[in-house]
Amino acid sequence: MRARRIENEWKLLQELEARNPAILQVLKRGLGPVGEFFRVGLNRTAGPIRVQGGILVRDSHQIEFSFPRFFPAVPIEATLQSPIFHPNVDPGNGFVCLWSRTCAGDTVIEAAFRTQRIIAWDLVNFMPDHLMQQDAADWYRDGARSITLPCAFDPL
Repeated sequence: MRARRIENEWKLLQELEARNPAILQVLKRGLGPVGEFFRVGLNRTAGPIRVQGGILVRDSHQIEFSFPRFFPAVPIEATLQSPIFHPNVDPGNGFVCLWSRTCAGDTVIEAAFRTQRIIAWDLVNFMPDHLMQQDAADWYRDGARSITLPCAFDPL
C-alpha cells in the first residue's frame, strides 16, 4: 500500500508541475536515510532569508518532500535547502512545520501548497509547538519592518 501511495504522489506532483511549469520543477526522486523523497524547485515565490546585516527576499527555493517510514500514517515532511526566515522553519536544517493537524489523505499537492504559503508568509502558526524562530515571529509583529507581508507569489 505504501509503495503504491508514493507512486501516486509522484504522479500527482508531475501533474502539478505540468500545470505550473513556470512555478514548479520536479528535480529528483530518490531514497534517503528516512525514506523516499521528491526534490522540487519552486519559483515566483518571494520569501525572506536572513543574511549577515539583515533580511533579503529570494524568489526561488529548493524543497525536499520526504515520505517517512510509516507514511501515510505519518505525514509528508518538507525541508528547504536554504532555510527562510519564518517562525515555522528550522533555521539550521530547513525543516518546515507544515501540519497543525494531519490525516492519511494529505497529499504532496497539499504539502506543496502549504510550503509555498509558508515561504511567502501567507501561512504562519504562532502556537508554541510550531515555533522554531522566535525572532521571526517578533519581526512579523514589528510594524517598522521594511518588507511587506505576505510576500508576493504566484499560487500553484
